[in-house]
Amino acid sequence: MNRYQKEFISIDGNVFYADVYSVLVAFGVKCPAIQHAVKKLLMPGQRGLKSEVSDLYEANKSVVRAVDMAYARLRDSDGTSDEAEPEPMAEPEPEPKPKPKLVTWRRCVPVQISRWIESGQIPSGWVALEAHTQPVETVRQLPEGQKP
Repeated sequence: MNRYQKEFISIDGNVFYADVYSVLVAFGVKCPAIQHAVKKLLMPGQRGLKSEVSDLYEANKSVVRAVDMAYARLRDSDGTSDEAEPEPMAEPEPEPKPKPKLVTWRRCVPVQISRWIESGQIPSGWVALEAHTQPVETVRQLPEGQKP
C-alpha cells in the first residue's frame, strides 16, 4: 500500500484499497480536466507539494476548462447548440504570498565604566550612562582624591 491508497469497506463488508486513479476508472471519468480536478479535490494540500488553497484554485481552473471542453463537444456534435454558452466564472484571487518574517537588529557594544566624572567636567563626545548624586557634605568627607 502506498501513501495515496486509502482503505475502503465495500457494501458486503470486504476491505479493499484504492487510489484516486482506481476511483476515476471505477466511475468512468474520461475527461482529463475532470480527472485533474477530482485528484486535487480529494486531497487538497495533503500531498506535500502545494497548499490547500493552491490545490482548490487549480481544481477550480480545471472544472472551468472541463465546462469549456464539454460545451465545445456539444456544439461540435451538430454544429449548433440549444444550450446557452456558460458565462465565464470569476477567477478567484490567487493565494497571497506570505508576509516576510521581520527581524530587528540592534548594534550592541559592551560598556565599561571607565571613571566617575563630575557633571560640569564631562569631556565632549562622552555620554553619561549613569548618574549618582550625593550631598556635597558627603563628598567633602571623602578622603582626598577619592570619588564616589
